[in-house]
Amino acid sequence: MPKRKPTVDEWIRDYKELNYQSGKLFCRACVKMIQCEKKYNIIQHLKTTLHKECLKKFTNKSKQSTIGESLASTGQNEQREFYFDLCKAMVQSNIPLNKLKNTNFKTFLEKYCKLHIPEESTLRKNYVSLVYNETIHEIKELIGSNYIWFTVDETTDVCGRYIANLIIGVLNEDVPTTGYLICSKELDATNNNTVSRFINEALINFYLPESVPSDKILLMLSDAAAYMVKTASNLKVFYGNLIHCTCLAHGLNRVAETIRQQFPLVNELIKNGKKVFIKAPLRVQLFKEQLPNTPLPPEPVLTRWGTWLDAALYYADNFENFKKIIFELPEAASKSIKDCQVVLIEKELKNNLAFIKSNLSFVSKTIKLLEKQQMLLVSSIKTINNFEDAIDNIPGPTGQILKNKLKDVLSKNEGFQKLKTIAMVLEGSIVSDLKMHPALMAKFKHAPITSVDVERSFSAYKNILSDRRQSFTTENLNQHLVIASFYRN
Repeated sequence: MPKRKPTVDEWIRDYKELNYQSGKLFCRACVKMIQCEKKYNIIQHLKTTLHKECLKKFTNKSKQSTIGESLASTGQNEQREFYFDLCKAMVQSNIPLNKLKNTNFKTFLEKYCKLHIPEESTLRKNYVSLVYNETIHEIKELIGSNYIWFTVDETTDVCGRYIANLIIGVLNEDVPTTGYLICSKELDATNNNTVSRFINEALINFYLPESVPSDKILLMLSDAAAYMVKTASNLKVFYGNLIHCTCLAHGLNRVAETIRQQFPLVNELIKNGKKVFIKAPLRVQLFKEQLPNTPLPPEPVLTRWGTWLDAALYYADNFENFKKIIFELPEAASKSIKDCQVVLIEKELKNNLAFIKSNLSFVSKTIKLLEKQQMLLVSSIKTINNFEDAIDNIPGPTGQILKNKLKDVLSKNEGFQKLKTIAMVLEGSIVSDLKMHPALMAKFKHAPITSVDVERSFSAYKNILSDRRQSFTTENLNQHLVIASFYRN
């Protein structure tokens, strides 16, 4: 029989000052939590001078134990539980722990909680890791022994560090899938080797003390960057059933970028139209007085998918009203006003806006639809098929350019072609030469085809790493992000 790993209870059997409950190890002599992942952590604590001194006092107290002392011990347990819950509530709500230094806030908590309020350092050093471990344990419980998918991406944060995030979720025909962030880590560089190592290490650490179920890792989602494609190729050596699908929302956004390039006049209007009213309260007031029921011109961001097309549709709907206001403003007041006036008199502009309104309004709607969570694979594939049909129906040379672009995007996405075949089978179509086991194909019923979950995790990362909170260590930041992301789900 394989050797059984000793439990924490067995490790601490001879040490009455140690108390292990609900996955947490507490030293009653030192009155603090200690690490218990390995026996070495416990032995190291027991050998410290501080523990030996506290143990003498604890032993003497135990010999003179009274009912009053027993009640005090109960009070200590209540206080530790309060510290844990307070830390958990603050981290999952993204409230900085240093708010406990605020006298008014601390007085308020003491008044209504009737308990001692800890120092910020006490929670940060002793309790954040406990809340993190509990969160990872809960994610493990949700993942269980199921087949899984994962999505990975990287970004550069405000401190100039390369940060990679890994999200995993369940693939089960009976359960709609939800993604859970399990790791956020700084990379030395961004290439296929560092990302492959990051994914492997994150999965190994997540599944400890068990081994990674390599045969149950079925789907990887990422953007279409060359190093991500190479990363997937590296990982297939370890995970034989892995399918790599590049994000379809990213793919459709590349088509949307091609649309922007085909209409330079509209692009100039959108670029300058939003500048006219930025930090210009008098112009905003004029706009609202003359068009009280019309919103201000949108401020699209190229990295936010579909927002440029939404802005183009806004100008198509409000062209004459917007033009009237722009020509009421003095040309010399701003370069953006002058540039708007120049582009608004171009005869081709109205033609372009009419073409976009008539033929391309479906693009941003489709991208938004794909961003929804918990879609069936069959529904997601139908959405892409409908998008292809709509692109095929766009007339003229612009339609041909977009058709070629979409064809190029989809043809390079080999994983999507495999998912498309699986969706056909799940829909009831007859497909010949199937190589995948039927039971495995059924697991893809709720499989995602976008990596929007990991994009959202970077938004949460930026919320935590604000301008006032940049002293995080990467380990502490990872713990805060995993906790906050899980409870947001």
